[in-house]
Parts: sequence; structure tokens; C-alpha cells
Amino acid sequence: MSFTTAAENLHEAARNGLDAQLYWPGVGDTPVSELILRRLLPLAREGLAGWGVDDTVAGRLLGIIEQRCLTGQTGAAWQIATVAELSRHSVTRHSGLDRREALRQMTLRYIEHMHSNEPVHTWPPGLASTA
Repeated sequence: MSFTTAAENLHEAARNGLDAQLYWPGVGDTPVSELILRRLLPLAREGLAGWGVDDTVAGRLLGIIEQRCLTGQTGAAWQIATVAELSRHSVTRHSGLDRREALRQMTLRYIEHMHSNEPVHTWPPGLASTA
């Protein structure tokens, strides 16, 4: 793959996350989730096994990546959905929070979920909180 193509892929992925379409040699343009699920995760599993990484550890960590692709819930997607939900609806008011307060509340929830040590694809979106 040329450096130019790799740079274009990087920019596309940065702009569009799991919605990106990337060029991959021997495949052509493909959705990034499909590329990860069908090509990159099997290569990663093989490489980790070659380095002697325990199958259980590799499976757990690669499973997190797999589930993010399947659910579409990444950290960024969770943040966007949560701010949107908080902006639409507030527990104490009929109208949503202003952007600044919605961002603050999202950050508090993010920190709370982060300390649970559960992968982001398992976090409840929007107003849900474990507190």
C-alpha cells in the first residue's frame, strides 16, 4: 500500500470512525468494520498466538474490538449519543440540558463507566447511569 493511500485511510478513519470506507490491498474499498472483522482480527489472533499470548487473554481483548464493530458503540459514539439524549431530555426538567451542562453530565457518566472497567460497547447509552 502506498503512503498516500495509507494517509487517506487514516484521514477517512479519523473523520468517520466505524462508518469509514477504507482501501485495502486485494480487497479494494471496504467498510472498516468488515475489514476489521474479516481480515484484521483473524490476522491479530494469529499474530498473538505466534507470540505465545494466551488464547483466553487474546480472545477477551479481540472480542472487545469485535463487539465494538458489531454494535457500532465506540467511546465517541457513546459520547455523542449521551450528549444528544441529555440535550433532548432531563430527569428534572421537561426540556433538555444546554450543551455545556450536557457535556458536563456526559463526562461524569463517562468517568463513572470508565471506573467500572467494563468495555464501552456494554455501557448503557443516553440517560442511563449506574449511580
